[in-house]
Amino acid sequence: METSRSLIIKLFLTSLFLGPSLCFGDETSLTLVYSSNTLGQIDPSWRGQTGYAGGLARRSNYIRKAREEVKNLLVLDGGDALVNPYFNHEQEKPKARKRAEAILEAYEKMGYDAINIGDFDLALGIKYLRYLQRRSNIPFMSANLVYRGTEKTVFKPYLIRKIGGLKVGIIGLLPSELPIHMYEELRGYSIKDPFQTAITVMGYLTTRCDLLIALAHLTPPEIESLVDIFPRISIIIGGEDRSFSFPKEVFGSLVVQTDAFGIHIGRLNLKLTKRSSDYIDVFPTTLLQKNIAGYENVMTLLHPGMESDSEIEMLIESSREQLKRPIPF
Repeated sequence: METSRSLIIKLFLTSLFLGPSLCFGDETSLTLVYSSNTLGQIDPSWRGQTGYAGGLARRSNYIRKAREEVKNLLVLDGGDALVNPYFNHEQEKPKARKRAEAILEAYEKMGYDAINIGDFDLALGIKYLRYLQRRSNIPFMSANLVYRGTEKTVFKPYLIRKIGGLKVGIIGLLPSELPIHMYEELRGYSIKDPFQTAITVMGYLTTRCDLLIALAHLTPPEIESLVDIFPRISIIIGGEDRSFSFPKEVFGSLVVQTDAFGIHIGRLNLKLTKRSSDYIDVFPTTLLQKNIAGYENVMTLLHPGMESDSEIEMLIESSREQLKRPIPF
């Protein structure tokens, strides 16, 4: 049932690019489970033919099963997880913040490895986001959100995770242009140019990591510009345009993202090769330059027939009062 409802794209590149005499590095596997633009949505929200799809309880059960199936797993969010900021009343902000707290608690129970801060997340207030970060074990990511007049980042600019014998570098990026009503949240803070930031931070990570992942809450044209400027990026998890994207190659990098409100969850199964200078020089224009020997992407609709995580369901039900949505303007 679940498999038949998944959008499965299998693009195995190994046989095309790799022969027995060309394997310069040891191969390993890595699975990425990824989401984008949850926008504060906790319950199923999209009505299909068989009922409402989405919901954090179904997502949590999906992630739990993924952990049982694979050894090397990273769970990442591309941004705008915490709030739907379509409200313009200051008195509604406490409701949005309480809702964000419940979502973050669910993300912790799901075991997310990193959350990128998206532009709409800023509607909660950066000072409040800092408060949430202090309470959370999940790293908030943003390489280009800094304290005004300094180069000091508000959240972690990057992570390096050792997994499956590889070093994986992860960076988070915000768009430099915000909706007009968001700029008041930037008092005391600045957003640096994401492209120049990526050049600096990923330049540092390149010599230290086998695989580079950008949680880039940018538009598709901005993502193309990012890869064009810094082609060493292996994988980009996007999300600014809120539509799910079948994996596509942009200048040899893989770009993926899910749609809004948590209707789908993405899974990218990777076959990776450890870094080798000979290997990099021999294949300068293929995915092998990024140490990706093959991949399979699965975009799964979180449909009503899927199992839910009972612990997350209990968390949601016990928090119903604080989960009331802010009034939209």
